Amino acid sequence: MKWTKAAGVGLLGSLIMFLLMMLGIHGTGIAPFNTPPSAAFLIELGLPAQPLGLIVHFGYGAFWSVLLVYLYEDNVDTKKGLAIALGAWLIMMIIYSPIIGWGLFGFGDAHTLSATDPLYLEAGPKYLISTLILHLVFGAVIGLGNAKWVTS
Repeated sequence: MKWTKAAGVGLLGSLIMFLLMMLGIHGTGIAPFNTPPSAAFLIELGLPAQPLGLIVHFGYGAFWSVLLVYLYEDNVDTKKGLAIALGAWLIMMIIYSPIIGWGLFGFGDAHTLSATDPLYLEAGPKYLISTLILHLVFGAVIGLGNAKWVTS
């Protein structure tokens, strides 16, 4: 039951992250990309973005939350959730972003694509900052959620 609850907390954190991302892409237009990174990764691999993008995004969130509980057992807190999220963000910046074509830490050539291209990424540090903020929100949710609901 503990692992199911931890996965549920990860799904909640992923949902909040997803809703903020969709607000940035479709609501306010402030997102530096047209496609969420999980979907962009699949597009680059030649796979269908939907529904696989959602499955990857939510599966990734559940995984990191379960890993947090596995690593820290009954000593989970918000600080540890933020640390896990920072690690996930670094993996995204160093591994996934270059695979997508967005470059190391988002400083690639994707800004030269058409602004309507699904793999377009705005030039500059906006990607770096916005994804860091999203990951920190996720980390706070899984740290606090697991501490209150799973390991207390």
